[in-house]
Amino acid sequence: MTDSRKSDLDRIRETYAAYDRDGRDRLWDRTNRGYDRLKSDAEARIFDLVRASLVNAGDEILDVGCGDGDLAALSRSAGVEAPWTGLDLLPSRISSATERVPDARFVVGSADAMPFDDRTFQVVCAITLFSSLPSRALEAAVATEIRRVIRPGGWLVWHDLRYGNPSNPAVHGVTTARLHELFEGWRFELRSFTLIPPIARRLGPTTPVTYPILHAVPALRSHLIGRLRCPS
Repeated sequence: MTDSRKSDLDRIRETYAAYDRDGRDRLWDRTNRGYDRLKSDAEARIFDLVRASLVNAGDEILDVGCGDGDLAALSRSAGVEAPWTGLDLLPSRISSATERVPDARFVVGSADAMPFDDRTFQVVCAITLFSSLPSRALEAAVATEIRRVIRPGGWLVWHDLRYGNPSNPAVHGVTTARLHELFEGWRFELRSFTLIPPIARRLGPTTPVTYPILHAVPALRSHLIGRLRCPS
């Protein structure tokens, strides 16, 4: 392992340890109406994209940076019956995911050195993954691994920040231009999505009315969502 790669992976581990220590998970509280609307809309769109990207019975899905297995836990109720694999750097998160979703497969590993064969997956999910990678070199290495494990003609389902977060220097925006560098020659189907989270969290009981009004303003959408197709 090179010194720079080790430093990048250590930074990721330290960031998530700090999130746990500082109680940052309070920001992801689904009892907050605005945040729940934000998450529900994103999850619905992600599963629409996953379903549209599956071709044959037995097509496999990989969730890179799966965390506690949230997507896998929701997949059956969302009508996704395909075999599901989750990969995460943190063993504690893989343990939690395995308990939550025993019929899925969860593996500890780094996204830049995935323990999977070439061309294994029809669908790869990268959900708020690249924005948490601390260097452009690691971004490029993860993109290379995704290209390796996805099938020709397969789809990368994407939902991630397009803006940086002034209150959290551990994350950064990933622009469409950067994605074209990382996945040159792929077909892109992306659009802006997701109301800026600090705004969404403040909507309270007005959420059903104010969320769609604010979300209609392109500049207030903090993420990109969609899919990228691997050349066949």
